[in-house]
Formats: sequence, C-alpha cells, structure tokens
Amino acid sequence: MYHDSYEVIIIGGGHAGCEAALSSARIGLRTLMLNLSIDNTALMPCNPSIGGPAKGHLVREVSALGGEQARAADASTLMIRWLNTSKGAAVRALRAQCDPFMYSTYYRKLLTSQENLDIHQDEATEILTEGGKVTGVLTRHGSKYDARAVVICGGVYMAGRVFMGDVSFASGPMGQTNSERLAENLADLGIKTGKMRTDTTPRLNINTIDFTGMRPQLSENEPLCFDLWSEERLYDHTYACWFSRTTEETYEILSRNISRSPLVNGDVHAHGPRYCPSIEDKFLRFPDHITHPIVFEPVSRSNDEVYVQNFSTSLPYDVQVEMIRSLPGCKNAKIIKPGYGIEYTYILPDQLKHSLENKNIPGLFFAGQVNGTSGYEEAAAQGLLAGINAAMYVRERESVILGRDEGYLGVLVDDLTTKNTDEPYRMLTGRCEHRLLLRWDNVAHRLSRYGREAGLIDDSRWAFLEERFSREDSEISRLKSAKISPSEETERLCAEYDAENLTETMTLAEYLKHRGVTYELVSKLSASTIELTREEISHVETELRYTGYLEREARVAGRMKNLDGAKIPDDFDYDSVKGLRAESLQKLKHYRPESLGHALRISGVTPVDVQLISVILSRNDRSKHDD
Repeated sequence: MYHDSYEVIIIGGGHAGCEAALSSARIGLRTLMLNLSIDNTALMPCNPSIGGPAKGHLVREVSALGGEQARAADASTLMIRWLNTSKGAAVRALRAQCDPFMYSTYYRKLLTSQENLDIHQDEATEILTEGGKVTGVLTRHGSKYDARAVVICGGVYMAGRVFMGDVSFASGPMGQTNSERLAENLADLGIKTGKMRTDTTPRLNINTIDFTGMRPQLSENEPLCFDLWSEERLYDHTYACWFSRTTEETYEILSRNISRSPLVNGDVHAHGPRYCPSIEDKFLRFPDHITHPIVFEPVSRSNDEVYVQNFSTSLPYDVQVEMIRSLPGCKNAKIIKPGYGIEYTYILPDQLKHSLENKNIPGLFFAGQVNGTSGYEEAAAQGLLAGINAAMYVRERESVILGRDEGYLGVLVDDLTTKNTDEPYRMLTGRCEHRLLLRWDNVAHRLSRYGREAGLIDDSRWAFLEERFSREDSEISRLKSAKISPSEETERLCAEYDAENLTETMTLAEYLKHRGVTYELVSKLSASTIELTREEISHVETELRYTGYLEREARVAGRMKNLDGAKIPDDFDYDSVKGLRAESLQKLKHYRPESLGHALRISGVTPVDVQLISVILSRNDRSKHDD
C-alpha cells in the first residue's frame, strides 16, 4: 500500500474542490487534491455561464476573499452583460458566457503550479477516523493518505445515476466516472444523506440552426470584468445569445411523450432545481403555458456547440430530437450531445457548522453541490470557505464565519445550516434581508480583510485596495463638505442632465439625493482633483445617495450581530430550560445552534424561546465569574 501524509486533503476537482485546494495550499498547508479525472478539472457540465443576480455577487465575493473563480471567468468570457440594471444598485450584477475549455485550463494551470499542492487522479473510497476525528483517506488505488482535515467536494458524482427516458446507468455528469463507495462510507460514519436531481439540455451544432427572426443579445459596449484586480476589457460582438420560444408543436410533443419521462414513470423521485426547472417540470407545473422562453447560447471558441438554455430534459433521445426540431430555426438542427437528468447523493447540510465542518466529526468539511446547492458559483464560494477553515482547523486558529450582513456567502451558509434543504439550493437576491449592504461595488470593503488575514491577499493586492479605499473615502468627505448655491450655470447644467433644479445652498452630498442627480453632474458643478474609476464612482454615489437607508439597515444588522455574538456552548442542556415549547426543544436539540442569532433563525423557534435561553446563558456566565 502506498502511504503518504498531508495536512489537508481535498476530495473532488470541481469548482468547490479547486477553490478549497488553492486556498489551503496558499495559506501554507501541505495539501492533496484527489480528483476522479484531472482532465475534467472545473468541468462545466451544465450551462457554461458565470454570474447573474446573487450568483454574480458570490463570484465577486470569492474574488474579495482571495479566490480564483472571478479571474477564471475573466480569462474565458465570450460574452458579458449587466443584469438587473433597472432594479437598483443592490441587485445589479454581471453574467458572462464562458468558454468551458478555457475556464478549465485556467484552473488546471494554477493547480499544477501551486506550491504546497499535489494533485492525484484517484477515487477516495473511505474517510479514516480515530477517536471520532478525521485521520486520513483510503483510495480506490489502494493508497492511504494521512491528514488532519478532509474537505469533501463530491459534486453530483457521489452515487450519480444518469436518466434518459427509461434508460439509466451509473455515471457522473456527461458520462464521467461516478463515485459509489464514498457515499456508502459516509452513511457508515453516521452522516445523513439524501437524493437530489438536476438536468441538462441537448447541445446543438450551430451550423444547423437558422437564427433568422431570433433576437440577439451582445456584450455590453463598456469594459468589464468580475475580478477586483483584473483589468477591465471591452468584448467584441463575435458571440451572441439568441432569444426565442418553444412552440405549440413542442407542447404537443410533450403531451404525447410526458409518460416516458423518468419524472413521471416513477424512476426518479428526487427533487430537481426549483428555479431552473426542466422542460418536463414546466409542462407539469404550468400546464396552461403553451410556450416557454429559450435562449441559444454559445459554448466555446474551439467548437460549434450551442447550449439551449431553459430546455433541460431527461426524456428519451428520440423525443429530444423531435422536440428540438419543433423549435424555431431548428428544423434541420442536429444534436451533438443529448440532454439527461442525473440523480446523486448529497448530505443534509444541517449537520454542518457555519465553518462547513461536520458537527460530529472534527476535521471533516463539506463544500459545493454535495451540500445540496446548485451552480458553479455557490460551489466555488463554499469551497473557498471550507478550504480556509480546514486550514484554520489544522493550525488551531479561529474559523472564518461570515454574517448574513457581510456577504451572500454568509447567507448561503446560514440558510443551509439553519434551514436545511431538500431541493437544490440556488442563491437569490430575495434570500438576503440586508442586500442593500451586500452590493457589487462594496464587496472589497466587506470581505477583503478576511482574505488578507487568512493569507490569501498579498501585499501588492492589499496596497491596491488601500489606495482605492483612500480615493473613495476622500471623495466622499469632499462631497459632504463642499457646498453649492443656485446660479445660472447650475440651472443650465440641471436642465442639460434633466435633474431636479438646485433651489438652495446645500452640500454636494445632499444634492446627490435629488431626482436625476448623478456623480457626473455633481463633478461638473464642482470638479474633483481625485480621479475615480467607474466602479469607485458607483460606490461613492451609492454610499451618499442611500445614506439614510444604509444607516438604518446597518442598525438592524447590528442588533442581529449582537445575537450572533452570544455563543451557545456545544454541550448546552436545552432540557434544563423551563418554558420551551415542544417544537422549539426538538428543533434546538436537532440543529444545536451556535449562537442566539442562529437559534432565532431556526423555523419554529420563537423570540420568547431565545429569551429563555439567553437568561440561562447569563445566569451560567455570572456563576462562572462568581467562582
């Protein structure tokens, strides 16, 4: 038996595994990544896109924490757009169509050249423990690797099974090798698991599609990028997304063949993604909708594939061919890769701490779709956090825990560990009660210090951020102090910008809150000596325009942070708390919340219950001091 020793082992080479491995190694720990297939590192088996509302915020947060997904997206973007531009600064985010081969290559180059990181193509089959703690991993090749911490990023590979009509077979995504024995081992360790499902769409040959009559969408006419430190670039209009709809004929084909779907014939029982339903799900859930929107999206510079967004399916191949040819412009379309559904094993995430460490097995962390989430962005963000915290665990340092007011990642982890999920969890802006504080433009202010303290942001990048913060703060101070009075010139400029006219003397910051007033107008009224980038301008403008709302939101978040700071000991005896309702007692003993704030967010636990626990904690604290 081959035997070696590491400090941290990462199982899986998807988006979560890549971020976990890089973060652990960069912090300085000897790290091993075990990957079923190195050729499929950071694979994009579903839609090759990155970003969008909430998901784009996660990508940006990965960047601010010192991760790589944003740079991988920038290195592989084919077409890029702003989304939610009409809904305000809180929910505005980028979405890009990426070349999956370039995206994967970016990660592979980083991983193979990263100091402290070894990569090996092998299957982890057993997690080794001693005294209840993680001690290492056994593999299919018969190797044994010692480790103090293990991060499982199994994606949809664990006990994965592909479905196309009544045909099914054991497989990972896109026909890749799956992993059976690890799922069995986790059950043996007492970890509760369940089944989930996701689907993907047929890929078509672009040369067999007639795009006449479809509406094209091109890249923005402005330089853009995801990463905080990357140089923004302007993308040409070589690649476009094409908008269309299914037809009445598509509906009729579905009507005739829906009984052949594994969702209907009983072969699949697991829940699929609510916010990205298959075409069969749409047919069953919305029977009155005869047609549905679809988008033909480019896949890569190196092939002629087109991805049909909103058309995922697990119907038989003959039905897929018939449905595709019923779509506008697809009379002669040819399928390169068929669509399919995949059912896989996930772990119930309420078994995890906010650090993503298992509550019962110290040193065992989980990240990505294995935790019940969907999407590359959710996976990468969890992987980065789990990799950081695995390193912190080994070094016996405090875990990085993000609050709901600090990041979308904080909301994601809190939702999973507090509320659990029985369907693929997708990050949405509507899940974030403090989203005005969690904007695209202030992500560095919120999270970069965590990346710096962990050792993932070097001196040059930190200096770059400090210079940016200084420019923004200086300009905010100037606008708060500089005053302007009505004049013929101000009246002319207000008319030119269709802005509310200045009627009295006020500071420039106050004037920014008026209708139609922009930073550009204010700069013409009183020129600044500080040159700001477009993103810095957006930050300054938002901070001043919404000052009152931001201060109020910060106060609300502060009150919850106080509750989150009131820690509940792991061995707290809930049975000793007089007055707890039966449901609350059951939920509290099951979830074992880490703080009063965590307890309050558990469904079924009331503020009165939390107050009762608080009284006991205060009493226990006084007793310790008296002793």
